[in-house]
Amino acid sequence: MTTDADRRDAAVERLGLMDTDPEERYDRITRLAKDVFDVDHAVVNIVDSTTIFTKSQPAGGTFRHTPQEDSFCAVTVQQDDLLEVDDATRDDRFSDRAIVTEYGIRFYAGLPLKTEDGDTVATLCLLDPEPRTLSDEDREAFTRMGAWAEAEIRLDDQRTTPGASAPVLDAVDGDDVSVSTLAIPYGAVSGDRGAWRQTGSSVRVALTDVMGKGEAQGALAQRIVGALLESSGDHEDEGALEAVLRVEEELEAQHALDVTFATLFHAAIDTTTGRVEYVDAGHGLTLHVAADGSLTRLASHNLPLGLRPPGVPWEPGELTVSSGDLLITVSDGVLDAYDSTLESLRMLADDLRAARETRAFLDHLTVKVSEHVVDDDVTAVVVEVH
Repeated sequence: MTTDADRRDAAVERLGLMDTDPEERYDRITRLAKDVFDVDHAVVNIVDSTTIFTKSQPAGGTFRHTPQEDSFCAVTVQQDDLLEVDDATRDDRFSDRAIVTEYGIRFYAGLPLKTEDGDTVATLCLLDPEPRTLSDEDREAFTRMGAWAEAEIRLDDQRTTPGASAPVLDAVDGDDVSVSTLAIPYGAVSGDRGAWRQTGSSVRVALTDVMGKGEAQGALAQRIVGALLESSGDHEDEGALEAVLRVEEELEAQHALDVTFATLFHAAIDTTTGRVEYVDAGHGLTLHVAADGSLTRLASHNLPLGLRPPGVPWEPGELTVSSGDLLITVSDGVLDAYDSTLESLRMLADDLRAARETRAFLDHLTVKVSEHVVDDDVTAVVVEVH
C-alpha cells in the first residue's frame, strides 16, 4: 500500500531539488522574509521521509541537512496550513528536539509547500532564538510569501525543455541615455517583458516577470509593462510609485492577479538631474554600475505585485546617476547562464564592463545562454547614461 510518505518521497525525487545548489529565485524569498519578519533564520526546506534539506537560506545560515526527528518541519508537512510555535521550550512536541536544545531555536513558523498534485514536498520557515507571536498582518504576509515559494516549487515540478526561441535585441541611442534590451523566450511565449519609453526629459524603464509560462502569462506581462509605461493624458508626469499604484489598482479591479503574481522593477529617470525613482516588487535583480566601477544592487523590500497584503505600503527607492553610469535589470533566467545565485549579478557586471559596448555584452550574454541549461525566460534591460 502506498503511504503518504511514499508519495512524498516520489514527489521529492521527481522535483529534483534535494541536495542541489542555492538558486536566487528561492534565495530572494528567504532574504526578504528574514528582513520583513526580523528573524535570525528564514529557510526553504525540501522534505522527504527521512531528512530536511535546506535549499535556501540567507547569507550566514548554517543549516544543511536535519534529521526528521530533530526538526519542526516533520510536523509542518503533516498539515495543510501554518504551523506556529511561539516558544518551543514550552511545547512538548518540540522541547526535546535538537533544533531547540542544540540550536537554541524557540520561535518557529512554517508553511507546507505543495505540488499541483497536492503532495507536500517543502516548507517555508521562520526561526528565531526569542519567543514571539505573529500578528494577523504578519500571518497574512507570511502566507503570501508561502504562495510565492510554492509557485516556484510548482514551476520546478512542471519544467519541460522546449528550448529557447530566437533572441530579440533592441537598442535606441538618445542624447542623454541609451537603452538596450534583450529577450530570449523559453519556448514560444515569454512570461517576462522588458521595455522603456521616453517622454520629454523623463525615461521610464520596466521589467516584469509573471509567474508561470504560456500565452496568458505573456499577455499579462505585456499588459503590466504597457500600463506602467503609459505616458498619455494624466499619466505623463507620473513618478514610478504613482504608476505602480495605478497599475496595481487596475489589475486588482479586473481580477487579473487572482491566480498569479508578478515581480517587477520600474524606474523613472529624470535625465536633466540624474534622479532615479524606482519601485522593486520582489525582483531584486537590478544593478547600478557607476562610472568608477563600483556596484550597488537595488534591493527589494516589497512583495511581488499581486501578493502585497492590504494596508502594507510600497517602499520606493531613489538614487542619482551621472555620465558613464549604467543601470542593468534582468530576469532570473539570466542568472542560470552563470551560477543561479545572487553572485551572478557581480559576474554579469564584470562581463558588461569587459565588453565596453552594451551590444557586445548582449551578444556575449546570448552566447552564454545558448551554452548553459537555462530553462526560463531571459530578459535584460541596460540603460547607459551619457
